[in-house]
Amino acid sequence: MPVELKGADKLRKALKEFEPDLAKKTTKEMAAALKPITNRARGFLPSNDQMLSGWTSASSSSETAKYREFPKYDQGEAKRGVKYSTRPSKPNQRGFVSLARIVNTSAGGAIYETAGRKNPNGQERGGRTLGYSGGRFGVGSITEVWASGKDINKSLNPNAGKQFIARANATGQLVNARPRQQGQRGRVSRKMTGRVIFRAFSEDQGKVTAAVVKAIGSSAIEFKAKTGAK
Repeated sequence: MPVELKGADKLRKALKEFEPDLAKKTTKEMAAALKPITNRARGFLPSNDQMLSGWTSASSSSETAKYREFPKYDQGEAKRGVKYSTRPSKPNQRGFVSLARIVNTSAGGAIYETAGRKNPNGQERGGRTLGYSGGRFGVGSITEVWASGKDINKSLNPNAGKQFIARANATGQLVNARPRQQGQRGRVSRKMTGRVIFRAFSEDQGKVTAAVVKAIGSSAIEFKAKTGAK
């Protein structure tokens, strides 16, 4: 889980430039910490026959899978899509750089990871609803309009979202890697909730994060001792 280490990105760059052997050693130690939790996360991905019929790659031809708007799920592809990286990321909007992370690059796997996190009963189905039709000088009328948008369920089955999430929940519950602490106020963020990577981090209880931080910290001490840097 995210931990802020000031100057760690600069340290990694300095190691690569001035102490390449130490840089390789640090990367190896970080990878050793990330690999077990990555494998654990992969183990949470369900088999194809546990998913709803029609969502897996095996249930359609290559052509329908290729052109279908909603991504298909395949356990093998989803497992391959769960990866760890020790390569520094590009700075985000706030200027933060990720030095080590586990990602899910499979679209189907990513959907399984977070399905129901925002809408536990699925998205609202598009259809006729009341809306305001504006007129001149702020005078308008209430009329029927067709509800649409990215958060609207466009399936012909009004219960599609609910059924999809129910099946996902039957194979693995959403787990918050940062659950509410005793005495904590306010709402717990959903961004740390999932069935695969976030569940693995929750069960790990911070061990991998501590191991990565230790690897970076040890390399900083060794780098300063070798170069005399402050």
